Amino acid sequence: MRMRVWLRRQVYRALTSPARREARRKRVEAKRVRREEPHRVHYFHRPGDPACALMAPLAAALCERFDIELTVHLTGLPAADVNPDPERLPDYARRDTAALARHFGLPFTDPGHAPDAALEARAATIITAALNSHEALQAAIATDEALWHRDDAAMSAAAAGFGEASPEAAAKAAELGSALRDELGHFQSATLYYGGEWYWTADRLHYLEARLTDLGATRAGKARSPLTPTLLESQASGDSGGVLDIYPSLRSPYTYLAMERAFALADRWQTRVEIRFVLPMVMRSLPVPRRKGQYFLLDAQREAERLGLPFGNICDPLGPPTERGLAVLHYAMGQDKGREFLTSFLRGVWAEGVDAGSDRGLRQLVERAGLDWVAAKAALGDDSWRAVAESNRERLLKLGLWGVPAFHTGDLSVWGQDRLWRIEQALSARAEARPS
Repeated sequence: MRMRVWLRRQVYRALTSPARREARRKRVEAKRVRREEPHRVHYFHRPGDPACALMAPLAAALCERFDIELTVHLTGLPAADVNPDPERLPDYARRDTAALARHFGLPFTDPGHAPDAALEARAATIITAALNSHEALQAAIATDEALWHRDDAAMSAAAAGFGEASPEAAAKAAELGSALRDELGHFQSATLYYGGEWYWTADRLHYLEARLTDLGATRAGKARSPLTPTLLESQASGDSGGVLDIYPSLRSPYTYLAMERAFALADRWQTRVEIRFVLPMVMRSLPVPRRKGQYFLLDAQREAERLGLPFGNICDPLGPPTERGLAVLHYAMGQDKGREFLTSFLRGVWAEGVDAGSDRGLRQLVERAGLDWVAAKAALGDDSWRAVAESNRERLLKLGLWGVPAFHTGDLSVWGQDRLWRIEQALSARAEARPS
């Protein structure tokens, strides 16, 4: 194996090591106890982020169940280098949050439009006025309620109850909050930070709950939250017919976590799969800064543990290895072996440390998929996969999405390995509607 590749693999193994994470947690806890400090959780809130409309009430419920001290920070819009498609994100975020709210039984409904800009700005001034008090979280909850319902009277009532800072003070507070979040290693709002680790959006809250429970921080008489069920697909089955379009990237750890589950899901619901591969974001000139990439790796590691999948022995396929992999994938799909090669490649680079940039490594992945190496190697000279990848990218954008893995069936399009339960809901509904 090439020395540079070997060194990078060692860095990834160290970064994603569960043992390293546990050692860091022990150091953090020992330091907290030594200093006689509380369990301090930081919450980063942005008015107008629909995910915050779920996270703020859940953070309040967290404070009731656990002996923690929660500090609220105001943030601004995500920076350009972590927001690759600011035009599509707001619409998708609202729809996705509404679906998650239905799943959790929380009161958020997609209004079908962006929040009013003037109300959004006023919400920031009200939260700013409350930032240094114990009412900051309640101010965030109250202003979000008014904001998403476009309720001027409710916003004025919040201002009367919590106070109202100047727009300049709100802008400064958002600047400081964003800077702290970036320094600590994240890039978005609706995030909780505790002891060196991040918990982004409502469906990661159970990780923090489990950690605080292990630390003995549960308040007496308080049960585990009913708002954070484990989001796993069921084992139901049926004949849904139709097609499931899958948009994978060979350089996405979340694609690796999703692929075998997505194929199994399609099999259980007797749905045909179409693989619509795209180039990785960074190879499509979309930025993936270091703090974003590192969070994704660490989050993928804990998700892999939850799913019982191996992960962390990584040989990053950025660049030529991905291009070689896509050339072979395009060939494999013509041989009706696309599924086999895709899963072989992803497991190889994300869990087995296989160097797909070398002939030796790629051959291992090819032959494990049941393909002939000589024919697959010849396919490396065929660049027709590039036009297919571009066509798939354009198709993905028309669905209102830009990231991977993405899935589309019927009139439902979702983004993320942790949204396969929504695909299953759609397949189940379609199966029930089909004549027996």
